[in-house]
Amino acid sequence: MGDGNKSISFFGLVAMGIGCMLGTSWLLLTGPWLEVAGGPLNLAVAFALCIVVELPFAFAYMEAIPMLPRQGGEVVYSSAAFGPGGGFAVGWAGVLMNSIVFCWVDLAAISLLDELFPALGRVGLLYTVGGHSVTLPNVLCQLALAGAIVYIQYRGADLCASLAKLATVVLLTMCLVGLAVCFSHFAPAVYAADGGLEFHFSGSASLLSMLVFSVAGWETVAKAAADATGPAARKAGAALITCLLIVTALLCLVPTAVAGNLPWRSAVDRTAPFADVLVSITGWPAVRLAFLATAFVGAVGVMNSTLYSSSRMLYGLARSKLVPGGFGRLHPRYGTPTRCVWFAAAFVLPAPFTGKLFFRPLIHVASLATIVMWVMTLAAVLRLRRTRSDLPRPVRMPGGRPMAAFGVLAALFLAGNILLPFSPGALTPLEYLLALGLTALGSGLYRLRDRSLTRQEREALILGDGRKEV
Repeated sequence: MGDGNKSISFFGLVAMGIGCMLGTSWLLLTGPWLEVAGGPLNLAVAFALCIVVELPFAFAYMEAIPMLPRQGGEVVYSSAAFGPGGGFAVGWAGVLMNSIVFCWVDLAAISLLDELFPALGRVGLLYTVGGHSVTLPNVLCQLALAGAIVYIQYRGADLCASLAKLATVVLLTMCLVGLAVCFSHFAPAVYAADGGLEFHFSGSASLLSMLVFSVAGWETVAKAAADATGPAARKAGAALITCLLIVTALLCLVPTAVAGNLPWRSAVDRTAPFADVLVSITGWPAVRLAFLATAFVGAVGVMNSTLYSSSRMLYGLARSKLVPGGFGRLHPRYGTPTRCVWFAAAFVLPAPFTGKLFFRPLIHVASLATIVMWVMTLAAVLRLRRTRSDLPRPVRMPGGRPMAAFGVLAALFLAGNILLPFSPGALTPLEYLLALGLTALGSGLYRLRDRSLTRQEREALILGDGRKEV
């Protein structure tokens, strides 16, 4: 695929990963995280667990990216290892995860605008659904914001990366400044208030299901790596690990800083407790507006990165002829997969009309899709070691067999925590229905794939040996 000039640098890869991960979670989810975890200590344990269980998957990506650095990322890895069915399963999970995040962040961005401009959520009331108001200004703002991101995607990878760099610099600067101020006033007694030091593993396990959604996004680097050249392409795995460690640390530090300045139960019902604490410390009400505006910039960065990932994964499915071939057509001027962009963006169309009814359900369904994608990639890397030992492997998965075995255990833990009805982080009936509906949509597309290719022809498409364009 030719996205114009393939010009994503190493910093561009890191920026796209961080931009996809950081977004608005650090400001808007502090309260829900503390509530689900049942205190700041449980929250810290959940973040530590998150890094531990995600590292094996990130290490698997380190081996996979330079081994098969092609458009589609996980689609290519799993297709090469498990054939068309496996490639489609992981590809569709990736499309869903990124499209859902794109949709969710569009909702979150409007919540930020409502905080900045309260009239948006009060005037022009259309109706209420599930106790949530739907107003005409909010609907129009959501659609306009999504449309602006779609236009950026049309213009190609270099513009996407430029936006990601800008959003990342703004987010990191504001977040680090805010953390420095908060920790300079950190009070251990406040942190321990309301049972903050009481530990319950069930609280940490419950939060872990949400964190899969919040910390996901580092795998964006796998898709963007095909648009990188030179040293950046060779260091894509390092960029991925860098994103994971930086963002996980920041996301954990923000609620920790809040809990050290405000009893955690008092933070649960606040929209942006981090900003509220900074206002209390500095005495400047404008600080809250500045951080809300910063989070909005982060939301734009996440929407940019996730729509990029979703469209590239769908394009990868089309290149492998696992969905109708029309998805593989490129824009004649910009070389971007415009039909894939429109399909992924279509997920956001019904969202403005549902208010915040699916705000949390979307988080859990996206987490399930993310787990499928990570687990399939790990399994593909392990299987390809046996079935395709001829493939180049400039980087091997750190930790060898013990890390691979731990990755299998981590996969079982994550899957059980979200799928087993008695587990702390299990899906609700509504979330199961939503997941089943989206799975049915994917199955319909898979049935319409080109069935005429032989196994050798499909492998040539996947691995790039004399491959044909769709």
